[in-house]
Amino acid sequence: MKSLAPLLSVVWLLAFLSPVLAAVCATVFYGRYCRRRAEAERRLTGGAYASILLACAVVAYLVGMQLGIKWACPSAGNLCGLAGVFVVGPLASALAILLVGTVLTGALLKTRS
Repeated sequence: MKSLAPLLSVVWLLAFLSPVLAAVCATVFYGRYCRRRAEAERRLTGGAYASILLACAVVAYLVGMQLGIKWACPSAGNLCGLAGVFVVGPLASALAILLVGTVLTGALLKTRS
């Protein structure tokens, strides 16, 4: 049987980088949102957008961390909490950043031409 060590290292790397990549995507979404909505008084400010994303990311991280610990601890050894803290938590946080950023900016909506 082959070792799962290479796959595990890729998963850890993706989990570590996922919030950074999600933040880059959220920045791109906000830039497109600002270009599409020209009237500044009706636009969501950058500070409000960042605050909403940060709050959602923290909540999703905590929920993902708890779910990851609950998932890993029955089968793993005494380091089972690391799966929740370093893998599932960051992935949940990144997913929250992408989903909330998409909803707030309407990135998936078809633009009117």
